[in-house]
Amino acid sequence: MKRNLIALLTMLGLIASFASSCSDEATILSINSEFDFNVLNDITFEITGNANQISHLEGHNIADGDYEISSSLLTINKNYLVNLMPGKYEFKVWFSHHSENISLTILDKNNQYRLINGSFETGNYFGWSSRNVFKGEGALSAFTNDTIVINNEVLDSDNVYGGDGDYVYGLPQEVSKMSFEEKMGYLSSSEFVLGGNGYISFKLGAAKNADLTYLSVVESLTGIEIARFGNSLFDKNLSGLENARLHQYQVDLSAHLGKRLHFEIYDLGGRDWDFITLDNVETFHQEPLEIATEALDIKPLAGLSYAPNQLVNGDFSDDLNHWRISNASGWHKSDGTSDTWRVQNGILKSDSSGDAARGLIRSSFFRVDGSGIVSLEMGAAQGSRFDKDTFVSIKQRGTNHEIIRFANHLHNGNEMLKYFVDLSDYSGEIMYFEIADNAVGSWDTIFIDNIITYYEEVPFFNYGQMAQNLNY
Repeated sequence: MKRNLIALLTMLGLIASFASSCSDEATILSINSEFDFNVLNDITFEITGNANQISHLEGHNIADGDYEISSSLLTINKNYLVNLMPGKYEFKVWFSHHSENISLTILDKNNQYRLINGSFETGNYFGWSSRNVFKGEGALSAFTNDTIVINNEVLDSDNVYGGDGDYVYGLPQEVSKMSFEEKMGYLSSSEFVLGGNGYISFKLGAAKNADLTYLSVVESLTGIEIARFGNSLFDKNLSGLENARLHQYQVDLSAHLGKRLHFEIYDLGGRDWDFITLDNVETFHQEPLEIATEALDIKPLAGLSYAPNQLVNGDFSDDLNHWRISNASGWHKSDGTSDTWRVQNGILKSDSSGDAARGLIRSSFFRVDGSGIVSLEMGAAQGSRFDKDTFVSIKQRGTNHEIIRFANHLHNGNEMLKYFVDLSDYSGEIMYFEIADNAVGSWDTIFIDNIITYYEEVPFFNYGQMAQNLNY
């Protein structure tokens, strides 16, 4: 009898405990259940009762990092929601003793045809990714959160950016124009499927030198750069910060309808107006904009269409034949010329009109072959910022990605020093050279000669002669 009484009391205690827990049972109430791609909002649900009873959410590949639970709210984050197609979705919320279904709706704002946060209206780089491009120096990064600035913030006198909405990518108020010009970086958007009528549009300012500061449209599957745009409306006659104002551009890319694309934004210069202002990158239109400037595709062309393993005219014995001088407006002097490049005694030099001359020149293509080692001789290029302003790039055909950027780090006056680059990881791929002089001071010129792109066997060299990659 005593044993039965104990069992009964134990059972009654369990029942009482269960009843007590049920009296504090958590449940879910909807607060807002619609996700708007234009607003990029989180979705929240109210929790009544003890939120600690919630175990997890289940459905549509949602994971722990995609939602947050507080004492009174269940929040499903926008970084998860942006990946869902328009429609209604149901999820199961698991509690200690039961489960409940919740639902939400992804509004159809042509989501898959648009990049995420193309107008920076979250006040940060949500949907974008950035990286440093010069020596990995974070202090020189062009794409930090303080560069998302207020749209109607006064630039200079009565000028404002003229973007759309509350925010634009621009010049932080606490940073001087000269300091901001030195910053460099790379920014990549989310992917989108090109739809609608095939037009894209954007607002762009600054970006005086289109070889160093530009927007690229890239096919995500192949990495091929299908178009490149600069600020063709930059006006050298404007004063103050007027050129930071945004111009509305659009371009017809309907030849690429249905492709998965993304934007890549480059800031690779460190001189006058070598930075970008940007807003309202829109990739879905049903009709062209009524008022917009046609964006000019400035994607580079590099010499011959075929690619031997030895670069044609790498020793400049044929003057500048098979080399292409960039005519980007950013290189031009006040008289409209860009008289920079010449060949003297078989050496390419960027001082045709003195050390103050600036410019960029591209080679034809070559194929990485044999040992994969290439070499060249370099001289001069020893001004105050030689490694940032006078340099050699090796780029990949099609993607136009910079494989390596290097400078004359062993410089010794006019002496031509030999540098080696190991491209063996890119065997069989097609490359080209870009040689840049973006400097104007004493010794701010660059000499190049004897470019050799084919060694059947690895040549003998001192590893101190290896080119040092400035982008690491």
